[in-house]
Amino acid sequence: MPDSKRITEIFPQPSPSSTSLGFKLVSLDLKKWETRVRFEGRPEFCNPAGVIQGGYLVAMMDDTIGMLSGMKAGKRALPSTVDLHTHFLRPVRVGVVEVVARLRNIGRAMVFAEAELYDSRGKEAARCAASLTLNPVNSPAP
Repeated sequence: MPDSKRITEIFPQPSPSSTSLGFKLVSLDLKKWETRVRFEGRPEFCNPAGVIQGGYLVAMMDDTIGMLSGMKAGKRALPSTVDLHTHFLRPVRVGVVEVVARLRNIGRAMVFAEAELYDSRGKEAARCAASLTLNPVNSPAP
């Protein structure tokens, strides 16, 4: 089965936050632990200056990293972002936004990841480094 089809094994339905951001999987490589996701940079995401507010851009990167970490953890754990450090490189206008994320170091309890965000012209507009904890999923009580 192609990696891009395996996402539904872990995430049968997209989360409401992913849906609101317009999450669309472009590619997923589970050997490299790398993914590319496309988002819709909507007018309602804009600040008074007419560019997409930084919190939405961070949410797009966090959503992409979280999905990839969730694929690594499978059904045994839920990843939770502990720290996400972002550098904003240029303003992002309304339009297609793409995020490329990769897992850099994967441990039993922590994952370290990074991502780059590209604007509709394909120019890098933001980048981040994140650490996530893997919270074990306990079986339901009898």
